[in-house]
Amino acid sequence: MAPEPLENENEFDRRIGRGVSLICFYTPWSAPCRLQVAILDRLVRYYDNRVIMLDLNVDYMEKLRMRFGVHRIPTLIVLQNGVECHRLVGVQPESDLCRIIDSKLAAAAPGRNKTDKVKLT
Repeated sequence: MAPEPLENENEFDRRIGRGVSLICFYTPWSAPCRLQVAILDRLVRYYDNRVIMLDLNVDYMEKLRMRFGVHRIPTLIVLQNGVECHRLVGVQPESDLCRIIDSKLAAAAPGRNKTDKVKLT
């Protein structure tokens, strides 16, 4: 299971408007991007429906690349209710991404036990 590809730029705002989203700006010809997408594939399975994860191929999503000021790839942007709250450039390890996502999910759901740890298998 991979992060969902975005069919067109018009559906972007609708998809990321609520909750926590992780957007990966990438190109398929870049080795670091392919590595990052493989890491995100594992996260998609773990977070299932709790986080919207989208892959945006910068070769086809020029307006969104410019809107977010993406100059290097891979670039990962975490959004909460459609607002950017975290940006990472370069390949990011799974553990760092889990830490960031978990903190955003905890902020979105104040009743959640803050001592819960993410363990991927």
